[in-house]
Amino acid sequence: MFPLRSTLAVTLLVFIPALGLAQDFPKAPPKLKEAEAQGLTRVNTEALGQIIVGKIDSKGVKGRRIKTFKSDGTVDTVGYKSGDPESGTWRFDEANNAYCHSFQSKKGPVDDCFAVFQAPDGTHFFDYNIKTGFFEHIWRRVTE
Repeated sequence: MFPLRSTLAVTLLVFIPALGLAQDFPKAPPKLKEAEAQGLTRVNTEALGQIIVGKIDSKGVKGRRIKTFKSDGTVDTVGYKSGDPESGTWRFDEANNAYCHSFQSKKGPVDDCFAVFQAPDGTHFFDYNIKTGFFEHIWRRVTE
């Protein structure tokens, strides 16, 4: 029979590494084709309509942002570090089973569309740019 200290030490050795490996956001496959090959569930536009409207916490290749998708087709976004707000529009692309957003840049409007896959944890979502097939964002709903 193990003394209490030994039992506690073994328990800590088992759980501490797992806690250290826990990430704020899970790692996404780098390409859309790899997400499909891994069997991740692609979210259709009907289901996406139920989860995207509202506030989301997004971490992408260009940094981390809070995005607020509104039911009127507008989207507001603000950067975590810079605090730079942007406003744009969003819509569904039924033909590509994706959502799109458009923001104004110095060169004109930038319209990007994204295929969305649900992460294995059921909480996070991976966005892949339809034009390039590459990963761009991981996000989760913000609960207030």
